[in-house]
Amino acid sequence: MPGLFATYKLHHVGIVLPTLGDAAAFLASFDMIEDFRGFVEQWSCWCLFVKGADGALVELVVADDGPLKRFNKGIGGVHHLAYEVADIAAVSDELVQRGMMMLEPCAIPGAGNFLCNFIHPISTFGVQIELVQPL
Repeated sequence: MPGLFATYKLHHVGIVLPTLGDAAAFLASFDMIEDFRGFVEQWSCWCLFVKGADGALVELVVADDGPLKRFNKGIGGVHHLAYEVADIAAVSDELVQRGMMMLEPCAIPGAGNFLCNFIHPISTFGVQIELVQPL
């Protein structure tokens, strides 16, 4: 799988915000319109998606509880880059064969019509990278 991430489309950039009110203010500040939202039980967070002109998304993540609630000492910020893949299981297996670790043992349902999993940041020099497989 040479040039792994050079071959995948950027799906979205995830930004953690402390509250839904902060997310609403962020959207208003940049004249963004929410496209859809969903709740991810596994990580206890709301995910609000904004579609850009080129199809890439911005995801505003607001945690109810759990580790994302404390991200960046609770003030939030840029959290991850998400890449779209056709087969998340195959890509995950390839990454594990390369010595990388995945955050979850297998992909989980995302906040939209997709499966997702993260490459453990210990394997990516601290950069949080999510894999997304549309359904």
